[in-house]
Amino acid sequence: MGKLSDAKLLGGIGSILQIIPFLSIVGYILTLIAVKYVSDEVQDSSIFTNMLYAVITGIIGVALGASVVFFGALSSFYTAGLSAITGGIAFLVVVWIALIISALFVRKAFDGMATKLGVGTFRTAGTLYFVGALLTIILVGFLLLFVAFILQVVAFFSINDSTPMVQPQAPMQTMAATGFKYCASCGTQMASSATFCPKCGAKQP
Repeated sequence: MGKLSDAKLLGGIGSILQIIPFLSIVGYILTLIAVKYVSDEVQDSSIFTNMLYAVITGIIGVALGASVVFFGALSSFYTAGLSAITGGIAFLVVVWIALIISALFVRKAFDGMATKLGVGTFRTAGTLYFVGALLTIILVGFLLLFVAFILQVVAFFSINDSTPMVQPQAPMQTMAATGFKYCASCGTQMASSATFCPKCGAKQP
């Protein structure tokens, strides 16, 4: 089984597990592994790096938020509970900011996967993650995040694992003689005279 096949299976299952209580951590791990496989297969390390940053940012945000609550609870004994309330508010703010930053990295990773794999659903899911994170402060964002999770599942199961996603340089030069070439970034076939890829917009050599 190739890496894209593994990514398709692990990413799809992992994405489903992410929305199941008590199994979400397993889902995040499987999804991270799937993204690593995709990153290796399409030879774009920034995809996995951005997703790793997203996970790390989320963990740091929760840890910082928990610390704020803990110290707020301790000091509440001397401030008649006022510090506990302030700590709770600070916790929500810290987690919200971390969620936005994490979602930004997820969007970058999914944008890269959408371009390299030709699965536009990843880009849509990434955008919904970011917008949803911004709007969680007014609660409607949670609905958008749920929809993003669903689209993430669909996107992983939509990966085409039967054909290589990265085209070698040789076909580009060979096809140029017949009037066509392949995009150096996403592999889309185009006219040999094209300066930019009609699909991903990348400038051609």
